[in-house]
Amino acid sequence: MIMKCSICGNAGFVPGPNGRMTADGLPPRCTNCGSLERHRIGRCIMERLSVPEIFRRYLALQFSDDCIAVPTWFRARELSIFGGRNSIDIQAIPRRPGSYNIIVCCHVIEHVPDHRRAVWSLANVLNGEGFIYLAYPDPMGWALTRDWGYPDPRQHGHYRVFGRDFENQFRSIIPGVGVVAVACRDPTTGAADLHYIITKTPFWRARAMAVLPGARLVQ
Repeated sequence: MIMKCSICGNAGFVPGPNGRMTADGLPPRCTNCGSLERHRIGRCIMERLSVPEIFRRYLALQFSDDCIAVPTWFRARELSIFGGRNSIDIQAIPRRPGSYNIIVCCHVIEHVPDHRRAVWSLANVLNGEGFIYLAYPDPMGWALTRDWGYPDPRQHGHYRVFGRDFENQFRSIIPGVGVVAVACRDPTTGAADLHYIITKTPFWRARAMAVLPGARLVQ
């Protein structure tokens, strides 16, 4: 099987972190852009959702410098790199409520002690016009969340791995905020995952349901 990265078109791939392969035994990391399955899925979701003339007005906040979103899509983008000098505490984002139109948060909330507070904080700084793109490991693979309460170095410093049951907590953490679950596949390796669009406006909720195959309304 000859794979090509859906982001950069490169045909070279190597194993992921700790030598990880996909469930089908494929090496997931692109040797050119560094993308993994989740990044290529995220880029696909963001491109499908994109309305360029709207995005160009938006202020974005992105956690981790990955290739899910392109900075030039937006009027401006603030970047937070976990553990870096520009790191923002996702559990208590030091910005005014409603500061951002777009927030991209992929595989971050499993790294903090209070993931519920992190989700609330993300929704707090989201304004009424845009949406949050949220992904975390591994709701497609587990029914129940496993939280061991400390950053396990054997689990990439994660405090937990999420199950599909975490969807049931959105209603109590961010009541009244729309959540769309998207069952999706990496266009390069075919690996399955479950990502989320969180929004306070009917426009993006309706658009997500209309343009994203596998979209399902959670709340």
